[in-house]
Amino acid sequence: MNRTSVLTRAVALAAIGAIALAGCTDPSDDGAAPPSPASSSAAARGVAGQVATLLAEAKEAFDSPTRTSTAGNTDKTVDNMAVVEQKLLEASALAPYRADLLFSAASARIAQKNVPGALELYRKVLSFAPDDDDAHTYLAVWNRFLGDAAGSAAEVEQLRRVAPDRVPQVEALFAAIDGAVRTPITERAPESAAPNTGIVVLGYALKNDGTMDAPLVQRLEKALEVARALPAAPIVVTGGVEKSGNTEGALMKNWLVERGVDAARITDENFARTTVENALYSSYVLATQRVDHAILISSASHVRRGTVDLLLAARENLPATFTVSSVAAVDKPLADLATPSTDELRSIHRDALSTIGLWSYRSAPLLQR
Repeated sequence: MNRTSVLTRAVALAAIGAIALAGCTDPSDDGAAPPSPASSSAAARGVAGQVATLLAEAKEAFDSPTRTSTAGNTDKTVDNMAVVEQKLLEASALAPYRADLLFSAASARIAQKNVPGALELYRKVLSFAPDDDDAHTYLAVWNRFLGDAAGSAAEVEQLRRVAPDRVPQVEALFAAIDGAVRTPITERAPESAAPNTGIVVLGYALKNDGTMDAPLVQRLEKALEVARALPAAPIVVTGGVEKSGNTEGALMKNWLVERGVDAARITDENFARTTVENALYSSYVLATQRVDHAILISSASHVRRGTVDLLLAARENLPATFTVSSVAAVDKPLADLATPSTDELRSIHRDALSTIGLWSYRSAPLLQR
């Protein structure tokens, strides 16, 4: 199933839930006459309204400006995500057949570092939809993250039965993560590169006044070094979160041009809001450039995640031989990053799933890759 069809199904689940509620009746078992159509319709509207209110409250908590942010990761606060989880589970109790609510609540648990709790919700989906390919995919990936190789393999076999087209995606995800983990992080710019090599520079949130924060400047300084070493390589600068009328992509391009990089080499991508979208939108730009290899530049604590996302994003629109390497702007001692932390691995797995099309939050109005 491709990314578009997964999103379509996620949105459809939410719509189907409201439609199904409007048609439900609940006759009593004591021989009394069933409720009138008018009373049934009113009850359904009441439940649907409660679910809509809970989802609006979940989105409000999710969109709260309070967040935790470093050069390697940006997350909502655990307290906010606990509210999101609570509201989604309350909605699920009112509409228990809506798998989208459980999937979204599971993502809120993962954001709180409660991966075992997320697995409970995926299994709950399978209790009433035993062939749900998304539930089996999540279980395959997160069991592997937790070190349960047998449990992961069993879920892959379930996928082979119910959704064989999904198996290559999951195997590619595993391969990309394993490759990123075992590849040492380097800050050294390459002295040369193969033909058709491109450079991708990942953005970082601007300050509230619309100026660049220190981690983004560090990334650009490294990008300038690589751009000078590879004067023929096209460059993609990506980041589209607007602050005070500026976007990361536009400021990044201007910064490089002011330091002598030919503007014709640079494509500023001004739409991406997350690392996943950085990868997806950059891969489309690289496809137009007929690029066979990309050098990804980000903070050292972020390059593994960015590399995995770009590799997976490129599977749909770049050659099967497309490869990604990385050059890091050092935000932490490289020795400290030699082995990824549990939190870094959790973020890598979460993003990788989103990149192959499994949206984290799929309950309108809370739709979030």
